Amino acid sequence: MIYKILARWIPRQRLFTVFLPALLWGDIFEAHAVPPATQRVYQPTRAQQRIEEENRKRDARVQAIRRQNAAKQGQPAPAEPAVPPSAKIRYAWINSRRFVLLQDVARFYNMKISYQKDGITLTGTDSIRFFYDKRMSVVNGITLYLTHAPVPRGALVYLDEKDFLLVIDPVVRDAPLWRHPLGTIMIDPGHGGRDNGAPGSKTILEKNVNLMIAAKLATRLRSMGYRVIMTRTDDRFISLQQRAEFCEKMKPDLYISIHCNATEKNRTIRGIETFAMTPQDTASTNETRRGSSSGPGNSFDKNNYRLAYEVQKSLIAVTRTEDRGVKHARFFVLRNATCPAILVETGFISHPAEGALLARSAYQDKIVTGIVSGISSYAKSLRPPETSKKRR
Repeated sequence: MIYKILARWIPRQRLFTVFLPALLWGDIFEAHAVPPATQRVYQPTRAQQRIEEENRKRDARVQAIRRQNAAKQGQPAPAEPAVPPSAKIRYAWINSRRFVLLQDVARFYNMKISYQKDGITLTGTDSIRFFYDKRMSVVNGITLYLTHAPVPRGALVYLDEKDFLLVIDPVVRDAPLWRHPLGTIMIDPGHGGRDNGAPGSKTILEKNVNLMIAAKLATRLRSMGYRVIMTRTDDRFISLQQRAEFCEKMKPDLYISIHCNATEKNRTIRGIETFAMTPQDTASTNETRRGSSSGPGNSFDKNNYRLAYEVQKSLIAVTRTEDRGVKHARFFVLRNATCPAILVETGFISHPAEGALLARSAYQDKIVTGIVSGISSYAKSLRPPETSKKRR
């Protein structure tokens, strides 16, 4: 009788994989169910407490790196970014990782929550779409890749805590961001010299397209009053190590690496994607296993992702090409950046039509407009709370 009633309202696959196991055997993960307010609050095990302590120590090291960077530049030490009150967001341990209750996240943002067969949508000032068992999400129409897929448990859905703190929250709110000066921008045209970059047509080389876009971007930013530094201004080879050392030496406020994408297997693939540094102990977008490596770039995880989101959003609006999303990667220049940094894949040079567009000055101007608009939106998010347009 119960099965017939549930079968009418719940998709068959989810009935057997989630709802019935939870109904018959209770908790199917390591974490206890989120208790009602009248029950005892869940207490983590000693092993989980050790993980939390390690996370606190890591956060302390991140703040120490920020203070050191600020001291080198003669700037006041950045304050600890605002974090949503833990009392408002309940969590559970799932496979030795902390996940936050998505229903509480919706309430925290004052958003309405609606359920679909394939996921959940949060709507308010912003719109956030999550998909069950997929690392892809859509925020305000832009594709954002999470480090872990949301986990459904009966009527509840959980989001990896790092995705909440380092992906969703920095995009939805200004409060978590480190408000740093924004006067000097370093532009890094990828490849050069003996390194031609991604394979395109015989007459279109990625290294040349990168340099042309970077030069136009530098001119536009200088006209807006920014001090611009380029890692190369001509066709010369510069190693990744040299680029990272140059960034550390010049101490820019932003680092923008310009590249073109390519694929040899499927030349119909096109579109723009923007990368930010992968948070520690998470998987990069194109990987499935978590990585423990970190670098100076992780000191700016929240700002990295907000910058990547703003640039990707503006680029898609201007070029009208395919949105391949904001992604995470442990690229050398991102891992070793001493300031908020992103790497922009401006399009697929291997795609016949898009490759031809990338070589045209008019289309390069569109890309520059998109990047500049994204930087301007990012700059607005760094304003003091009373003058910022975003809420909270």
